[in-house]
Formats: sequence, C-alpha cells, structure tokens
Amino acid sequence: MRLALAGIFLLSIRPAADAHSWYEVACCSGVDCAPVPDTVVEELPDGVHVSGFGVLSYSDPRLRWSRDFEAHVCATQGSQPKLLCVYRKPKGN
Repeated sequence: MRLALAGIFLLSIRPAADAHSWYEVACCSGVDCAPVPDTVVEELPDGVHVSGFGVLSYSDPRLRWSRDFEAHVCATQGSQPKLLCVYRKPKGN
C-alpha cells in the first residue's frame, strides 16, 4: 500500500526540469525535487504528513522552509522512493 501511494505521489508531481536554484544539494540532484499540491504536505499537531511517506516530526532534519511559498517534495526515483527533503510553505501562507 505504501509503495502504491508513493508511486501515485511521484506521478502527481510536476517535472523538475525547471528546478528552483534554491534547492539544497543535500535534497536534490536536479531531478529529485518538485512542487506539489498543498494536500501532499500537511502540517498537523502530530507532525508534517507527507502523502506516500508518512509523518515527520517537527524536529526532522529533512524539513525545510520553502522560498517560493509553495510546498515541494524531494524524493529519489525508482520502485522504492526515499524521501530526501520536504520544503514547507512558510507559516501564514
């Protein structure tokens, strides 16, 4: 089930051909990051819920703040994607 959700998630992200220059090297090798719909990254009291990848605690080092006020997810490609980073929308946006 988790792999199916991750696959659906990866198919739903827009191509990263126009990747933002502010993606950190630790998060992106040019194809790993893409903007995602707001429903993919949701901040709830128990942590940041990332569709297909589960819940990250607010202290997770993979969480970062977006610089363009959109949510972005960085994940490796393949049959078992690995979550690298999540860029959250700044508070109040």
